[in-house]
Amino acid sequence: MIDYREFLDQILKGYKKNYDIVMHDDVEEGLVAEAHMHITEMQCVVFKEFSLWTANADEYVYFYRIPHLTEEIARKVINDCYEDGMPKIDLDNVNIKHQHMRTHFVALFICDTADKEAVKCIKKCKIYKSFQFSLKGWMEMHTDLITLGDEKVYTNRYGTKTAEYLKIHVKHYKKERA
Repeated sequence: MIDYREFLDQILKGYKKNYDIVMHDDVEEGLVAEAHMHITEMQCVVFKEFSLWTANADEYVYFYRIPHLTEEIARKVINDCYEDGMPKIDLDNVNIKHQHMRTHFVALFICDTADKEAVKCIKKCKIYKSFQFSLKGWMEMHTDLITLGDEKVYTNRYGTKTAEYLKIHVKHYKKERA
């Protein structure tokens, strides 16, 4: 079985390179950390001041520690992530030059065990929203679950890159302990 605190520290160490990390130190269960990343891509002519276009991409990762995950808890956490993240998408400043391209919300569950219904809920989560037929970008909800007891990773179809990242950390954790 993987030790939760060591594994969380290892994952956050990897996230710290590109993300702003907010730790919730006083919490043992529930939302324990958040990670935010903001990327601006642009096409410039000669100088940065003469940009042809700008596109913004954001990612908000919510780390949840739940010893035993049930379907009810999974649905509530996914809904909380969505409700917390949607106001962060700023479409008011979008114009022809400055555009919102995409926003990802990632609900990352770190659990000891999980019910079959909870795993099914994680895998079947399909929250996707386009803004003005994608002219003002889109939003995707990624859901990822790692069960520390059996070292398995589950994800929905949007969260495959995060799942690969978690699997790399599981292998690295096992290698350090061997």
